[in-house]
Order: sequence, then structure tokens, then C-alpha cells
Amino acid sequence: MNKEFVDRFMTRKEALRATFAQEHPQSYREIVEAVIAILYDGDYSSYNPTPDPERVHEVDDGDYQGTLVYVIGAAGSQPSTYWYTEVDYGSCSGCDTLLGICDDYSEAPTRQQVDDYMTLALHIVQGLKVM
Repeated sequence: MNKEFVDRFMTRKEALRATFAQEHPQSYREIVEAVIAILYDGDYSSYNPTPDPERVHEVDDGDYQGTLVYVIGAAGSQPSTYWYTEVDYGSCSGCDTLLGICDDYSEAPTRQQVDDYMTLALHIVQGLKVM
């Protein structure tokens, strides 16, 4: 777990909460991209690289269930630093976290759903590992 990323997440989490309160995220990728966007600090230093929200790559070799692997490149040209995080998914609300939070996108997110999205986002940050 990268303490700097967790601290940055905790400092900026209200912006993410506001995003989730407006509408339900439609995919895990959308949540990962939102998390990386709030972690991004625009620093292009090779001494202190930061994940770039424009460099989120998804690997999905599953079918109805599996593991999504997200590889995120650092900001700047020709990054040499990458991070990854994993999300397990399933085919129903009983075995898939995102479907368990919401399977009806027609209504605005409830406070409980926003809290659940935030917990999922925190787990994504905690799971970020440098490659």
C-alpha cells in the first residue's frame, strides 16, 4: 500500500464523493479512472512520479466473472513507472461488488450507495502497487 496515495485520496475524497453523488459509475474502469484523477498532481518528476489518469489500461481475460487488472502509467513522456491494481468481478449482484451496490441506474445514488462507491474507491487506492 502506498501511504502517499492513500493520504492524497483522503485529502481529496470529497471531490470524488461529489462525483459519485451525481450519478452511478457505470463500470469499474470509470471508478479507477476517477480515483487516478484525484491522485494526479501534475508532477512530471521522475523522482516523484504520479499516475496519469489518461494512461489507465484495462486487462480482462475473464468471461462472466474474473479479475480486472488496471495498469496505470506515470505522467510525462515515455513513463518508466507503472502501477497496477486488481478488481474481482462476477456475473450477479451476489458476487459482484459494483452490481451489489447498484443494479438500477434509473434513480439518483443514495447516501449508502455513495458510501459504498467510496469504500470501493479506497480499496482500489489501497491496492495500487508499483510494477
